[in-house]
Amino acid sequence: MTGGSVTATRKPLVSVTVLDSNGNPYPVRFVLDSGFTGQLLLPESYMRRLGLTTDGYIDGRPATGQVIRIPTSRATVIWQGRPRSVQVLQLDSEPLLGMAFLWNHRITIDAVANGPVTVTPLQSASAPE
Repeated sequence: MTGGSVTATRKPLVSVTVLDSNGNPYPVRFVLDSGFTGQLLLPESYMRRLGLTTDGYIDGRPATGQVIRIPTSRATVIWQGRPRSVQVLQLDSEPLLGMAFLWNHRITIDAVANGPVTVTPLQSASAPE
């Protein structure tokens, strides 16, 4: 189980350790975003800090509705005590944890300021790529 809390501005947050390009751990607080179908989204400043380099692009449609080319990278995170390779999208946004990352997990949120947020793997969970 991974835990977090809800902010006073109504955002459910959890902390996930992302390994930088040298393998050093870097804790990042991510907003759980059920409307984001990818795995992770980080702004350019985090990508630079972590030393992550662009390895491709995808076409995406953010909330604006306009199709844009989004830089992608691979990163390793520590999730449920294990390393996990994930695709990271780079956009000017706060760090987001999306549904592809959260698939096969139970998410509970007490929707009040400082309410607990828990993310628990389901029994037969296997992480999607």
